[in-house]
Amino acid sequence: MKNKRKQIRRSIFSLLTAVVLLTGISVSTTAFADYDVYPTGVTMAVKKKTVKKGTHFELYARVSPYNAEDDGLVWSIVKGKNIIRFEDYDRDGDEQEFIALKKGTAKVCCQIAGTNKKAYTTIVVKKASSKGTIKRIGPKTRTVAVGGDFDLEVRKSAGVSNRNLKWSIKNTSVVRFDDYDRYGDDVEFRAVSAGKTKVTCKNKKTGKSVTFTIKVVNRNNRYYYDD
Repeated sequence: MKNKRKQIRRSIFSLLTAVVLLTGISVSTTAFADYDVYPTGVTMAVKKKTVKKGTHFELYARVSPYNAEDDGLVWSIVKGKNIIRFEDYDRDGDEQEFIALKKGTAKVCCQIAGTNKKAYTTIVVKKASSKGTIKRIGPKTRTVAVGGDFDLEVRKSAGVSNRNLKWSIKNTSVVRFDDYDRYGDDVEFRAVSAGKTKVTCKNKKTGKSVTFTIKVVNRNNRYYYDD
């Protein structure tokens, strides 16, 4: 993205130059003065950023004055080169892309070339989520009316198969399955009678599970919502 913006900016400048040369239009030097303004100050958009191992992320720098040319900025990793790395070979501009390699703390510097003016961001890389995890989607407690159909859903991490996600109901006199489907990350249920029960989704391979609490009320109860 950043390279594309640079190319567009340079193309516009080249086009304006060509117009001047071809038409002989007299343009004062101040018309191009802003384009060549060199930055006198730099700050980072964030002082600290936390990411997970294996993720791609971006950092942004702000220059002053506002119309300064960002090509005067040079980036470097001053600590933790084995923890993060640049995503490509580009080292200039007001934004940079990185990849988190492993758990730890790194430090990134953005400097105005030819000066001692610098800004820093600390990067904290955390361990990636363990494989086989499942997370609840939506509220932990649901309230439905007798006779109402509803579904429950979980978010699974990479590598989790639907056939390993088994659902169970603690009290089937309150809630039952709406069909014969008992596996997967999204299962449908039916509220049978007023009461409360728990519904659990368990990853049979890892033993990890999430639980929903289902409250079933009579349809004339104004404190229910139905899907």
